[in-house]
Amino acid sequence: MAFPTILAALFTLTALLSYLNARFLRLPPTIGVLLGGLFLAAGVAVLGRLGVQGAQDLPRHIAALPFDRVVISGLLSFLLFASAIQTDVRALLRERGVVLALAVVTTLLTMLLLGAGLYMVMQLFGSPLTWTQALLFGAIVAPTDPVAVTPLLERARVPERLRALIAGESLFNDGVGVAAFTVLSSAALQGSAVRLGELGGLLLREMLGGMALGAALGWLTARLTTSARSQDTAVLLSLALVTGGYALGEALHVSAPVTVAAAGVTLMLLGQLARRRRAASGFPTLSAEARRASLQIRSFWEVTDQVLNAVLFVLLALEVLVLRPRPGLLLAGIVVAMLAIVARGIAVGVPLTLYQWRARRRPELQPFTPYTRRLMTWAGLRGTVALALAFSLPPGELRDTLLFLTYVVVIFSLLVQGLTVPILGRKAAAAAKAAEAQGSVPGASV
Repeated sequence: MAFPTILAALFTLTALLSYLNARFLRLPPTIGVLLGGLFLAAGVAVLGRLGVQGAQDLPRHIAALPFDRVVISGLLSFLLFASAIQTDVRALLRERGVVLALAVVTTLLTMLLLGAGLYMVMQLFGSPLTWTQALLFGAIVAPTDPVAVTPLLERARVPERLRALIAGESLFNDGVGVAAFTVLSSAALQGSAVRLGELGGLLLREMLGGMALGAALGWLTARLTTSARSQDTAVLLSLALVTGGYALGEALHVSAPVTVAAAGVTLMLLGQLARRRRAASGFPTLSAEARRASLQIRSFWEVTDQVLNAVLFVLLALEVLVLRPRPGLLLAGIVVAMLAIVARGIAVGVPLTLYQWRARRRPELQPFTPYTRRLMTWAGLRGTVALALAFSLPPGELRDTLLFLTYVVVIFSLLVQGLTVPILGRKAAAAAKAAEAQGSVPGASV
């Protein structure tokens, strides 16, 4: 089947599933199309076993799509940029220290805890992995997915501060996860030990380099948008920023995801500063036309985000058809999915506890409500980036094992956690309003 035909079928299928969800299920859009895609995949599998020709050919056509490249080198840059410009940048910058700690410390600690858990679980299930291979799985699953969680937080009306904290961490921890995956995959495939110095140096270069490059590109795009005074040109410049920034980040060997996220944050920050007439020296002051162009950029990327989200989650659901059945690992995958929640809860608690300790000694810092840690733990959804990293491994027994476990964790995360995040989010919102009404925020617990 030709690629245009596959693309047309994918968009048509996504539109139909989105309609059915909006008309009947009324679930969050990404969860609804994912669930519909899984039911469709199950139906295709049954028809394939019954000998229906089209159903037997579909897995082969799906396997022909390079899922890892579609996500990592294709859609990820667009989705990260769209998430970045929809985040409250001022709230994100106010919490920049906590966000950075969550993106780096929490991701690495989750990787270590989950790797240790998988190592023990696989020993119990009679399919042992080496320590490096178990850590590799931790690097695959540790980053959270802003694509999956952001719409759910908005639906639950989570307070802006907490939403910026969760979204900000998700924007930047992909870079940490990809860098750790790069080092660990090389070590796991070569059978060598993990070099902590190499991992630390790579993380430092990729994160700081990506942030610096993204900030520079975002500033340049803001200047060009200001002088262009054209809404159409502004949208084209933002597209060039996403595609060119991602490519340049890869060429300069810094984190391309971090580059795109930082570029989006910088672009929106300059727009907000200019609209409020508080531009600092060297920052552009936007005209009325340029301000309208900035709003046009945001509107364009909001629609793009929704469309690409739906398509990506349908494709994620259909990828189940190309997995090699491993019933013996299904229970292990469910256990690991629950361990992933526990590991994230512990890892989230470290930076939040340190922040609460500082907030008790510094009155200018606003403590977090008791629901913050619970929501950040439960809202740590895994999605398409994790699956794309697993798909990028070379074919073999290790890839089949880690890919199957990753898929179980991702589906468990999206369906079990994703469907219940709005409930916890509404409780967090109610707790924040109650604390605001009392004139103080309890800081003794996170």
